[in-house]
Amino acid sequence: MTDLIKLEAGSVGDKMPTKTFRLTHTLSDHPLFKLDRLARLAASLPPDQVEFNGPVQPNQDPSLTPQNGLSAEETVRRIEDCQSWMVIKNCETDPEYKALLDACLDQAAVQTGGVMGGAKERQAFIFVTSPNNVTPLHMDPEYNFLLQLRGTKRMSLFNHKNADIVTEEQLELYPGKHRNLPYKESFEAVGTQQHLEPGDSIFVPLFDPHWVQNGPEVSVSFSITWHTDHSLRMVKLSYVNAGLRRIGLPQASVGTYPVIDTIKVAAYDVARLGYDLVKRLLGGRKRAVALVFGETTVVN
Repeated sequence: MTDLIKLEAGSVGDKMPTKTFRLTHTLSDHPLFKLDRLARLAASLPPDQVEFNGPVQPNQDPSLTPQNGLSAEETVRRIEDCQSWMVIKNCETDPEYKALLDACLDQAAVQTGGVMGGAKERQAFIFVTSPNNVTPLHMDPEYNFLLQLRGTKRMSLFNHKNADIVTEEQLELYPGKHRNLPYKESFEAVGTQQHLEPGDSIFVPLFDPHWVQNGPEVSVSFSITWHTDHSLRMVKLSYVNAGLRRIGLPQASVGTYPVIDTIKVAAYDVARLGYDLVKRLLGGRKRAVALVFGETTVVN
């Protein structure tokens, strides 16, 4: 099989990398990423799988995010001039995109001797962005290969362990919390800036904040995300620490007390069973979050 993605020899050692690195891909001309196909995909998915808005800034206030007044399909078809940003979420619900997602991750596993294998909870996202638009500073609670398919973009990445960039509390997760993070231009001095063109790809480590400035053309990017046992554990601890902190209980950094961390993970697993049951009974995530957490809008 032709390599869909290609990691340079030596870019990954014997452990899951914790720093960004470049790789390449051969998907730029793939028919699944033509605008007409993406418009049809956006129109076919439930509304909660397609998020789009008007022009934003790196430090965008989520409550003031402008809308573009278009449908999801219209946004894709008019992306050249509608000054919009769109993400099509969980594309793996479409069999064609799932096959492509799996092929890419399986090839990464082979090329790294299994280090980047064992990928669980595989998901795929497609970003369709108007010229010169921005993806605000945010972090993703999973590992990510971002493949640039059309147009260019500049990505700034930051180490999530740098407390001058982001605090542990800001990184913690809870239902209803928006993914955007506070941004200052001074962050750039300690960040890693990457220029991406069609055929380029970049590995984004777990939790590392990043923001994107689109180039002067329409941009299409394919985001491949996955989890390992380690990343799932870190996400669970993030949720538990956020919950405890919200009721006034300060939390030590993950790893400070390994036994307590293990207890927290076990408690999360039990609580998750109850939450999933409520979600099934109420018929969806939004209603379950509103009942269990008192949130009325889920934006994550």
